[in-house]
Parts: sequence; structure tokens; C-alpha cells
Amino acid sequence: MAESIYEYDVILPLTQMPNYLSKRLTPQRDETKLTRAPERGEWSAREIIAHLRDAEAYYFAKLYHLAQREWPDLRSAEQVGQLEYDERDLTLTVMSQFRRLRQSTLSLLRELPDDAWRKAGRDTDGTTVTILELAREMVRHDAEHLAQLDATLIARGALPHTVRPLVRA
Repeated sequence: MAESIYEYDVILPLTQMPNYLSKRLTPQRDETKLTRAPERGEWSAREIIAHLRDAEAYYFAKLYHLAQREWPDLRSAEQVGQLEYDERDLTLTVMSQFRRLRQSTLSLLRELPDDAWRKAGRDTDGTTVTILELAREMVRHDAEHLAQLDATLIARGALPHTVRPLVRA
């Protein structure tokens, strides 16, 4: 299949996210640094990864409906909800769940012909959304939570020295 016209602004950033997470989390051997929030009311690294995983399942459902149907009502994607995971799962297990979901999303997006990126439907808030808009929203969502993860890891003394953070220490 030919390279998508959205390869560099959408596909590439979405592809890189699991690798960015892995660079930050895989070197960490102290799970408590990943499961404890830096401050009360903030998310731990593990909670951030679980949120990314749950959001990925939600985004995939929306993208799938947009790709497969004409003018779908995406409120049916709300039924996806949060995925259940075992509280004893290591952060790396949750990250691998995210990675598998992201691979499914990328497979769907890579198979789209260029004109399909403009397919639209009714979003959960009643507005019109296209596949392209939703994919770009995912890129922004990833960036927001990657910066949040960096801040959390810095606060817990858990950001690997080989990683350049997206936030100032």
C-alpha cells in the first residue's frame, strides 16, 4: 500500500508513542515509583498508562465505526468504557496492553485510502468529526499525557537519565 498523505503528522507520532513510553518505563525496576502518585490527587505513572490504554480502546471503537459505516453515530463507542485490569498487574503489563491496542489502531489507519480520512460521523457530543480529526486528537492526547508522565517520573525520581523530558524539571 502507498504511504498515506498523513504519514508524518498522524501515523508516525502515533507509532512512536509506545516506544516513548517504553524508554521511560522499561528501565525502572522499582514498581513503587510507578504506582505511587507524586502528590495527593495526581495520577501515578501506572494510572497515566492505564488511562492511555482505556482511551485507546475508546478511540479505536470510534475510528472503526467511522471507517466501516456511513455517517455513524459514535455514541455507541461510549459503551467501551474503562477496561478492567488486575491491580496487581505491573505497569509494564498495562503498557503492553496499550501497545497491542495501539497496533490495532495503526493497522486500521494504515489501511485507509486517502479519501477515507475525511469520512465523518456524529461524535458523542453531537458535533461532526472525521477520521483525520479524531486521529489528530489522539496525537494531541498522547503528547499531553507524555508530558504528564515525564513530570510524574521526575517527581518520583524515576525518569531514566537517557530520556530528555518534555517538561522542565
